[in-house]
Amino acid sequence: MTAGEATLKELIADAKDREGTVLDAAKRSAPYSYREFASNCYKAGNLLGHYGVHPGAAVAVAVGPKEAPTASGAGDDVPGHLDSADPLLAILGGASVGATVDVTPAEPVESRALVAPAWRSSETVPRCSTLAYGGPPEDPAVAHFEAELWSENPTAPPEHVDPEDPALRADGETFTHETLLAVAGDVVADHGLDDTSQVMLSASLTEPGALVTGVLAPLLVGATVVLPDGADDGGQTEGTEPALWVVADGGENDSTAVRAGDVTASLRDTRRA
Repeated sequence: MTAGEATLKELIADAKDREGTVLDAAKRSAPYSYREFASNCYKAGNLLGHYGVHPGAAVAVAVGPKEAPTASGAGDDVPGHLDSADPLLAILGGASVGATVDVTPAEPVESRALVAPAWRSSETVPRCSTLAYGGPPEDPAVAHFEAELWSENPTAPPEHVDPEDPALRADGETFTHETLLAVAGDVVADHGLDDTSQVMLSASLTEPGALVTGVLAPLLVGATVVLPDGADDGGQTEGTEPALWVVADGGENDSTAVRAGDVTASLRDTRRA
Protein backbone atom coordinates (compact mmCIF):
# COMPACT_ATOMS: atom_id res chain seq x y z
CA MET A 1 0.00 0.00 0.00
CA THR A 2 1.60 3.29 -1.11
CA ALA A 3 0.98 6.82 0.09
CA GLY A 4 -1.67 8.62 -1.94
CA GLU A 5 -3.06 5.41 -3.48
CA ALA A 6 -4.56 3.69 -0.44
CA THR A 7 -8.18 3.08 0.44
CA LEU A 8 -9.80 1.47 3.43
CA LYS A 9 -10.77 -1.40 1.13
CA GLU A 10 -7.06 -2.01 0.44
CA LEU A 11 -6.37 -1.77 4.15
CA ILE A 12 -8.80 -4.65 4.74
CA ALA A 13 -7.15 -6.68 1.96
CA ASP A 14 -3.76 -6.24 3.63
CA ALA A 15 -5.26 -7.21 7.00
CA LYS A 16 -6.52 -10.50 5.58
CA ASP A 17 -2.92 -11.59 4.99
CA ARG A 18 -1.71 -10.69 8.48
CA GLU A 19 -1.18 -13.00 11.42
CA GLY A 20 -1.87 -12.09 15.03
CA THR A 21 -4.56 -10.30 17.00
CA VAL A 22 -6.31 -7.21 15.68
CA LEU A 23 -8.69 -6.62 18.59
CA ASP A 24 -8.46 -7.45 22.28
CA ALA A 25 -11.67 -6.36 23.99
CA ALA A 26 -12.26 -6.65 27.73
CA LYS A 27 -15.80 -7.91 27.06
CA ARG A 28 -14.79 -10.48 24.42
CA SER A 29 -13.87 -13.97 25.58
CA ALA A 30 -11.17 -14.50 22.94
CA PRO A 31 -8.94 -12.18 20.90
CA TYR A 32 -10.04 -11.34 17.35
CA SER A 33 -7.61 -12.43 14.63
CA TYR A 34 -6.69 -10.22 11.69
CA ARG A 35 -7.86 -12.83 9.19
CA GLU A 36 -11.30 -13.25 10.78
CA PHE A 37 -11.70 -9.50 11.19
CA ALA A 38 -10.90 -8.78 7.53
CA SER A 39 -13.28 -11.50 6.30
CA ASN A 40 -16.04 -10.09 8.49
CA CYS A 41 -15.40 -6.55 7.20
CA TYR A 42 -15.97 -7.87 3.69
CA LYS A 43 -19.06 -9.72 4.87
CA ALA A 44 -20.38 -6.47 6.37
CA GLY A 45 -19.79 -4.62 3.10
CA ASN A 46 -21.61 -7.28 1.09
CA LEU A 47 -24.44 -7.35 3.63
CA LEU A 48 -24.88 -3.57 3.50
CA GLY A 49 -24.97 -3.79 -0.28
CA HIS A 50 -28.17 -5.84 0.00
CA TYR A 51 -29.71 -2.87 1.82
CA GLY A 52 -28.89 -0.34 -0.88
CA VAL A 53 -25.52 0.82 0.38
CA HIS A 54 -23.44 1.47 -2.74
CA PRO A 55 -20.77 3.90 -4.02
CA GLY A 56 -21.83 7.45 -3.28
CA ALA A 57 -24.52 6.42 -0.80
CA ALA A 58 -24.44 7.07 2.93
CA VAL A 59 -24.61 4.55 5.75
CA ALA A 60 -25.06 5.59 9.37
CA VAL A 61 -23.26 3.78 12.18
CA ALA A 62 -24.34 4.68 15.71
CA VAL A 63 -21.43 3.34 17.73
CA GLY A 64 -22.29 2.16 21.22
CA PRO A 65 -21.93 -0.80 23.59
CA LYS A 66 -23.62 -4.08 22.69
CA GLU A 67 -25.58 -4.09 25.94
CA ALA A 68 -27.66 -1.22 27.29
CA PRO A 69 -25.64 0.97 29.69
CA THR A 70 -26.31 0.61 33.40
CA ALA A 71 -25.77 3.00 36.27
CA SER A 72 -22.61 1.10 37.22
CA GLY A 73 -21.25 0.96 33.67
CA ALA A 74 -18.92 3.94 33.94
CA GLY A 75 -18.24 5.39 30.52
CA ASP A 76 -20.48 2.95 28.66
CA ASP A 77 -23.14 5.62 28.10
CA VAL A 78 -20.71 7.91 26.25
CA PRO A 79 -21.85 8.21 22.61
CA GLY A 80 -19.37 6.40 20.42
CA HIS A 81 -18.11 4.07 23.16
CA LEU A 82 -16.72 0.93 21.55
CA ASP A 83 -16.68 -2.45 23.32
CA SER A 84 -16.98 -4.86 20.37
CA ALA A 85 -15.93 -5.29 16.75
CA ASP A 86 -19.41 -4.92 15.26
CA PRO A 87 -19.40 -1.14 14.70
CA LEU A 88 -15.91 -1.37 13.18
CA LEU A 89 -17.12 -4.05 10.78
CA ALA A 90 -19.96 -1.75 9.73
CA ILE A 91 -17.67 1.27 9.32
CA LEU A 92 -14.99 -0.51 7.32
CA GLY A 93 -17.52 -2.63 5.46
CA GLY A 94 -19.47 0.45 4.40
CA ALA A 95 -16.30 2.19 3.27
CA SER A 96 -15.25 -0.91 1.30
CA VAL A 97 -18.29 -0.57 -0.98
CA GLY A 98 -17.62 3.11 -1.60
CA ALA A 99 -20.20 4.53 0.79
CA THR A 100 -19.70 7.46 3.15
CA VAL A 101 -20.00 6.32 6.77
CA ASP A 102 -21.67 8.83 9.09
CA VAL A 103 -20.72 8.21 12.74
CA THR A 104 -22.81 11.11 14.10
CA PRO A 105 -26.14 10.60 12.32
CA ALA A 106 -28.89 13.13 12.98
CA GLU A 107 -32.45 11.92 13.43
CA PRO A 108 -34.47 11.11 11.52
CA VAL A 109 -31.66 9.12 9.90
CA GLU A 110 -31.86 9.59 6.13
CA SER A 111 -29.10 7.25 4.95
CA ARG A 112 -29.79 3.97 3.13
CA ALA A 113 -29.03 1.96 6.26
CA LEU A 114 -28.41 2.46 9.96
CA VAL A 115 -26.30 0.08 12.05
CA ALA A 116 -26.85 0.58 15.78
CA PRO A 117 -27.04 -1.29 19.11
CA ALA A 118 -30.25 -3.29 19.48
CA TRP A 119 -31.17 -1.47 22.71
CA ARG A 120 -31.02 1.94 21.06
CA SER A 121 -34.18 3.53 19.69
CA SER A 122 -33.62 5.60 16.54
CA GLU A 123 -35.95 7.53 14.26
CA THR A 124 -35.39 6.84 10.57
CA VAL A 125 -37.01 7.81 7.28
CA PRO A 126 -39.01 5.02 5.56
CA ARG A 127 -36.28 4.19 3.02
CA CYS A 128 -33.64 3.64 5.72
CA SER A 129 -33.12 0.02 6.79
CA THR A 130 -32.01 -0.62 10.37
CA LEU A 131 -29.58 -3.37 11.33
CA ALA A 132 -28.99 -3.96 15.03
CA TYR A 133 -26.02 -5.59 16.74
CA GLY A 134 -26.30 -7.16 20.16
CA GLY A 135 -29.87 -8.12 20.82
CA PRO A 136 -31.40 -9.84 18.90
CA PRO A 137 -33.75 -6.93 18.12
CA GLU A 138 -37.33 -7.11 19.34
CA ASP A 139 -38.74 -5.25 16.32
CA PRO A 140 -39.24 -7.71 13.42
CA ALA A 141 -38.61 -4.86 10.97
CA VAL A 142 -35.04 -4.54 12.27
CA ALA A 143 -32.44 -6.94 10.89
CA HIS A 144 -30.03 -8.71 13.25
CA PHE A 145 -26.57 -7.61 12.12
CA GLU A 146 -24.58 -10.56 13.50
CA ALA A 147 -27.07 -13.19 12.31
CA GLU A 148 -27.13 -11.88 8.74
CA LEU A 149 -23.38 -11.32 8.73
CA TRP A 150 -22.71 -14.97 9.56
CA SER A 151 -23.94 -16.30 6.20
CA GLU A 152 -22.59 -13.49 4.02
CA ASN A 153 -19.94 -13.69 1.30
CA PRO A 154 -16.47 -13.21 2.87
CA THR A 155 -14.79 -12.03 -0.34
CA ALA A 156 -14.06 -8.42 -1.28
CA PRO A 157 -17.10 -6.48 -2.53
CA PRO A 158 -16.90 -5.78 -6.28
CA GLU A 159 -17.38 -2.02 -6.02
CA HIS A 160 -14.45 0.18 -7.08
CA VAL A 161 -13.19 2.66 -4.49
CA ASP A 162 -10.83 5.59 -5.16
CA PRO A 163 -8.53 7.27 -2.60
CA GLU A 164 -10.32 10.59 -3.22
CA ASP A 165 -13.73 9.13 -2.41
CA PRO A 166 -15.37 10.31 0.82
CA ALA A 167 -15.17 7.64 3.50
CA LEU A 168 -16.14 9.17 6.86
CA ARG A 169 -18.52 11.89 8.01
CA ALA A 170 -18.71 13.27 11.53
CA ASP A 171 -20.60 16.37 12.64
CA GLY A 172 -21.03 17.42 9.03
CA GLU A 173 -17.34 17.13 8.11
CA THR A 174 -16.28 14.61 5.48
CA PHE A 175 -12.87 12.95 5.10
CA THR A 176 -11.58 10.90 2.17
CA HIS A 177 -9.89 7.51 2.27
CA GLU A 178 -6.64 9.22 1.29
CA THR A 179 -6.80 11.77 4.12
CA LEU A 180 -7.68 9.21 6.78
CA LEU A 181 -4.84 6.90 5.81
CA ALA A 182 -2.29 9.68 5.34
CA VAL A 183 -2.83 10.85 8.92
CA ALA A 184 -2.90 7.25 10.17
CA GLY A 185 0.50 6.80 8.54
CA ASP A 186 1.76 9.90 10.35
CA VAL A 187 0.59 8.41 13.66
CA VAL A 188 2.50 5.20 12.92
CA ALA A 189 5.67 7.12 12.10
CA ASP A 190 5.42 9.58 14.99
CA HIS A 191 4.92 6.86 17.60
CA GLY A 192 6.97 4.04 16.13
CA LEU A 193 4.10 1.57 15.92
CA ASP A 194 4.72 -1.92 14.56
CA ASP A 195 3.16 -5.36 14.68
CA THR A 196 4.21 -5.83 18.31
CA SER A 197 2.45 -2.66 19.50
CA GLN A 198 -0.74 -2.40 21.51
CA VAL A 199 -2.95 0.66 21.06
CA MET A 200 -5.53 1.31 23.77
CA LEU A 201 -8.66 3.06 22.52
CA SER A 202 -10.60 4.97 25.18
CA ALA A 203 -11.90 7.91 23.12
CA SER A 204 -15.31 7.99 21.44
CA LEU A 205 -15.50 6.98 17.79
CA THR A 206 -17.70 10.01 17.14
CA GLU A 207 -14.33 11.82 17.04
CA PRO A 208 -12.66 11.08 13.67
CA GLY A 209 -9.21 11.22 15.26
CA ALA A 210 -10.14 8.28 17.49
CA LEU A 211 -10.84 6.06 14.49
CA VAL A 212 -7.62 7.15 12.77
CA THR A 213 -5.35 6.75 15.79
CA GLY A 214 -7.07 3.90 17.59
CA VAL A 215 -8.06 1.72 14.63
CA LEU A 216 -6.58 2.67 11.25
CA ALA A 217 -3.03 3.31 12.45
CA PRO A 218 -2.80 -0.10 14.19
CA LEU A 219 -4.30 -1.81 11.13
CA LEU A 220 -1.62 -0.28 8.90
CA VAL A 221 1.16 -2.15 10.73
CA GLY A 222 -0.57 -5.19 12.21
CA ALA A 223 -0.73 -3.85 15.77
CA THR A 224 -3.41 -4.80 18.32
CA VAL A 225 -6.30 -2.52 19.30
CA VAL A 226 -7.13 -2.87 23.00
CA LEU A 227 -10.62 -1.95 24.22
CA PRO A 228 -10.66 -1.45 28.00
CA ASP A 229 -13.69 -2.14 30.18
CA GLY A 230 -15.31 1.30 30.17
CA ALA A 231 -14.75 4.31 27.95
CA ASP A 232 -11.79 5.57 29.99
CA ASP A 233 -9.92 3.51 32.56
CA GLY A 234 -7.07 5.95 32.99
CA GLY A 235 -4.69 3.69 31.12
CA GLN A 236 -4.60 1.21 33.98
CA THR A 237 -6.01 -1.90 32.33
CA GLU A 238 -4.40 -4.86 34.05
CA GLY A 239 -1.72 -6.58 32.01
CA THR A 240 -1.74 -3.93 29.28
CA GLU A 241 1.27 -1.77 28.46
CA PRO A 242 0.13 0.16 25.40
CA ALA A 243 2.50 1.88 23.01
CA LEU A 244 -0.27 4.41 22.48
CA TRP A 245 -3.32 5.40 24.50
CA VAL A 246 -6.06 7.24 22.58
CA VAL A 247 -8.01 9.52 24.91
CA ALA A 248 -10.75 12.13 24.65
CA ASP A 249 -8.92 14.51 26.97
CA GLY A 250 -6.43 14.45 29.82
CA GLY A 251 -3.44 12.14 29.80
CA GLU A 252 -0.98 15.01 30.15
CA ASN A 253 1.16 12.98 32.52
CA ASP A 254 1.21 9.88 30.31
CA SER A 255 3.77 9.94 27.51
CA THR A 256 1.75 7.40 25.51
CA ALA A 257 -1.49 9.43 25.54
CA VAL A 258 -2.74 11.05 22.34
CA ARG A 259 -5.87 13.20 22.32
CA ALA A 260 -8.24 12.19 19.55
CA GLY A 261 -9.26 15.80 18.97
CA ASP A 262 -5.68 16.75 18.15
CA VAL A 263 -5.60 14.08 15.45
CA THR A 264 -8.93 15.35 14.08
CA ALA A 265 -7.27 18.76 13.74
CA SER A 266 -4.50 17.09 11.73
CA LEU A 267 -7.15 15.54 9.48
CA ARG A 268 -8.56 18.99 8.77
CA ASP A 269 -5.11 20.38 8.02
CA THR A 270 -4.31 17.48 5.68
CA ARG A 271 -7.64 17.87 3.90
CA ARG A 272 -6.98 21.57 3.27
CA ALA A 273 -3.38 21.06 2.09
